[in-house]
Amino acid sequence: MNASDQELSLNKLIILYMLNKSNQRLSNTQISDFVLDSGYTNYFSLQEYLNQLTDTYLIRNEKLGNNSIYHITPEGITTLSFFTNRIPESTREEIHTYLEEHAIEIKTSVEIVANYMPGLSGDYLVHCYVKDGDVLLMEIKLTIFDKDSAIAICEKWKEKNADLYIDFLGKLIE
Repeated sequence: MNASDQELSLNKLIILYMLNKSNQRLSNTQISDFVLDSGYTNYFSLQEYLNQLTDTYLIRNEKLGNNSIYHITPEGITTLSFFTNRIPESTREEIHTYLEEHAIEIKTSVEIVANYMPGLSGDYLVHCYVKDGDVLLMEIKLTIFDKDSAIAICEKWKEKNADLYIDFLGKLIE
């Protein structure tokens, strides 16, 4: 195996290891932040690695709003178990540190989603939801008649979803 093949394999293992050690699915941005900031590869190579891992069913890519979210598959876990020792201990420690330092951001960005799209009648369809892992806690779909309001609702959802959830449950239970 030449140096570039070793680098390619190591970078794929880093992605698998990161996804396996995370308690949440990770967005493309979160994976990119770690891999690029640590200097392991460049953006275009990283995207190719993610595509190759997806094509070989070692990771799964799901659309969550406008984000690509990745998680490791059982096949990916099996593959990683054979090759974890090829990832330097220092790299594994960097991954653990990154996941610990960004745990709240990772959890929040994956679980709270708000987006909008144009409707058929000149209106806008707003879709907001909160998930806890794979459990959908709350979902709201609205038709809004102007784009500025749709944008405002999406922004407020990200700030106020917990309050809305509590208020909504309180009103239903009263």
